[in-house]
Amino acid sequence: MRLFKRIITTCFIAASLSAVAIEYAPEINKSKVIVFINGKKYYVHTVKSGDTLYSIAKAYGVTEEAIKEATPGVADGLKLDQSVKIPISDNMAVEDARDTKKRKKEFAEHTIRGGETLYSIARDYNISVNTLREDNPGLNPQSLSIGQKIWVRRSDMGSSSEKEAQAEMDAYADNLNKATDDGFIYYVVKPGETVYSLSRRFEITEQEFAANNDIANGLKAGAVIRIPVKSDELNINSMEKNNSEAPQSALIAAQSSDENVLFRALPSDQTLNIALMLPFNIDSKPNASYVEFYQGFLLGLEKLKQEGKGETKLTVYNTEHNLSKVQNIVSSPAFEGTNLIIGPVYEDELAPVLGYARNNAVPVVSPLANIENIKSPALYQLSPDPAKKYDKIADLLDGGRDIYLIYADSYDKEFEGEVLSLLKETKFAAYTYSFNQKSIFTPRNSAARQIEVMDDILKEEKPCLFVVLANKETDVDRILGTISSSKVAITDRSEKSAPYVVLGTSRWGRFNNIDHTTYFNNNVVMVSTYHAKRDSQVVREFDSRYIEAYNSLPSLYAYRGYDSAIIFGGGMRSDIDYNMLDKKYTPLQTSYQFQHKGEGDKYVNQEWMRVNYNSNHTITIE
Repeated sequence: MRLFKRIITTCFIAASLSAVAIEYAPEINKSKVIVFINGKKYYVHTVKSGDTLYSIAKAYGVTEEAIKEATPGVADGLKLDQSVKIPISDNMAVEDARDTKKRKKEFAEHTIRGGETLYSIARDYNISVNTLREDNPGLNPQSLSIGQKIWVRRSDMGSSSEKEAQAEMDAYADNLNKATDDGFIYYVVKPGETVYSLSRRFEITEQEFAANNDIANGLKAGAVIRIPVKSDELNINSMEKNNSEAPQSALIAAQSSDENVLFRALPSDQTLNIALMLPFNIDSKPNASYVEFYQGFLLGLEKLKQEGKGETKLTVYNTEHNLSKVQNIVSSPAFEGTNLIIGPVYEDELAPVLGYARNNAVPVVSPLANIENIKSPALYQLSPDPAKKYDKIADLLDGGRDIYLIYADSYDKEFEGEVLSLLKETKFAAYTYSFNQKSIFTPRNSAARQIEVMDDILKEEKPCLFVVLANKETDVDRILGTISSSKVAITDRSEKSAPYVVLGTSRWGRFNNIDHTTYFNNNVVMVSTYHAKRDSQVVREFDSRYIEAYNSLPSLYAYRGYDSAIIFGGGMRSDIDYNMLDKKYTPLQTSYQFQHKGEGDKYVNQEWMRVNYNSNHTITIE
């Protein structure tokens, strides 16, 4: 009987334990990693010790069969650190209970445009990629739809850096690679990479690349691309590791003359050696402008040091605009170990510097000149691309305005050439201005009708664009005065005056006797390589530092020197890894955004400044 009782008791305990084993599931830390595979959404769960198929299914609220279907390998048993895909159905998505009105207070609504990637959107708002994905559960990083609207959390704008966005996108691709075995490697395109360079890197043809990726609108930084895996393919992490550890000499030697230079960022604990090459004197005549550039550059380095961007060693060279002098500088022992070169200023001095730069994977910054003839993948040009000069006034030439070109006996032929190339087939009227006790406008082409006074144009009420090509101070002053006086006369008669804008040139900056009030009265617009409003806070702060250090007011040369230090001194610590493309820099007020001109060519700033003198006596910058 006792034996029977022991047997019964033992069986009862075993049955109880069996029941517990069935009902009890060890605690699962639910993964927050979500990826899209072939348009479907999945959690990616990493198997930990004690995980079972049952416990994972229960934690995620799905059936074991659904997991087996998504990750067939789990049917043979789970393995430690195995990546398991958990399908996410629409009814599993977290619903946001807040009403639209309240949501719009907390979020900005962004409409996706052609060519945008999740990376570029995160970069534009300086917000985390992960935050964007969290607030937009249906957002597929691999396939954004033009016109799709997404929420951008206002409180998090400005809280994340470009580097963090890149790291988050890389992590997404990493998780894709862990979760898929579909015969592809997933990779996030870095700024500056091209179909050509990536095809070479992954040893596939450009045709294979195009067949597996949508590049109809070009290859964009932040895009998640697919690379077909070959039988002997290394995994993506190994490739990154091998590339990062390869010596610079080997990287350069592996590139042909028409390929890009691969730059590497300097760690924060390594001293950045900068060579500043400027013509402080030419033919024994000192040049104060380049001294001011140098002084602004020093203030930029000081700012970087305050921000903890690492130690810097600056060596200054006087090139004297002498090619032989530049050659001697570059070949000197003191130049060895230079990590960043600012200058020289003139195009005819660049060849020996670029030779050193290419052999040592060192960026060269041309701070002031527009480089016309030299192509080099080591060269960055701060002067904006001439072809982009008038992009920001396209709204003035969209056909909604009557256009009038105002010449004088002496006029700006370069400005005229630029304007005529913009107008092309656009109809315009041209007048020659003269003054004989009153302002006279003489028709210059067949589209220009005879007018007695400027009122004849303005009283017609259609919006106008006046392009003032005169280049003498007295002529410009009188033309502007005549236009604004006509507007006042019309409104004084209680009549409606046509709204108008005057397009001028930044070369008017050399005029000392024009009252700038007339700029505001005429809504003058100028396109300039550089602008700094001295009443803005950031410029005022710089001016104060400059005056305190050098006891004089800074010039545009000083501002450009500061910008060069901030952009490239700071960029050498991180951004230079990605060739600094697709990022807009605004150290003071002028913005810079670099674009690669093509394989083996230079990187050129695309940002011109549109300066608007508004009728409410404010200046706005675009």
